Amino acid sequence: MSTPKYFRNFPNIQYALEVDKAGKPKYINIKDYFHLMTVRDDIYREETLYTTYTVQDGERPDQISYKFYGDEQWYWILLQVNEITDYYTQWPLSEQELGEFANKKYGGTVGAGKVHHYETVATYDTATPPSLVLPGGLKVPENFKFTYPTTPGGNVFLSSFPVSVSNYTYERRLNDAKSEIFILDKKYVYDYARETRTYGRNLQPTVSFKNSSDNTEDYRLYNY
Repeated sequence: MSTPKYFRNFPNIQYALEVDKAGKPKYINIKDYFHLMTVRDDIYREETLYTTYTVQDGERPDQISYKFYGDEQWYWILLQVNEITDYYTQWPLSEQELGEFANKKYGGTVGAGKVHHYETVATYDTATPPSLVLPGGLKVPENFKFTYPTTPGGNVFLSSFPVSVSNYTYERRLNDAKSEIFILDKKYVYDYARETRTYGRNLQPTVSFKNSSDNTEDYRLYNY
């Protein structure tokens, strides 16, 4: 992925990379990424502005950018809309990468297959209609036991026991959660880019975000 033009407008700051033996810091110039904008939370309730998408196995931001916008250069919009500042830890791993990551973290396939934790199974009584008496997915001890009446006020009881979740399954769940992302609608891309360029030059909100196709409602997408 090439360096996006968006960041070129951000000012440089001196960042202390390391300290020498005399205790003097060594500085390098970097872009002031600490002033990155974030999309306002309430914007995600505006369903006309975005769609949700599940990242496919091994798919990169630039590939998704091309798929939705017809151009790879807008990959940085995907990352920013989803508040991804570290691609290597926040973007979903491929199947192969996930396996390698789990094996390295837990000491091989045997370690990856060991129990990470135990959790409850969604449990319902036998009433009509059935009622949930125990939510699933709650972390509990291995010896956890939940006893419940088959019907409200009944004198017949059943028990629910937890299931184990392996280290690999745990990591897979975390990875799968990263695969669900927001895609900004294509018709807003150029307005988004224009406002971020303005922000990069001025580091203050100066341009409102508007649907250029119909000049209707004025949306400000960002938190500064």
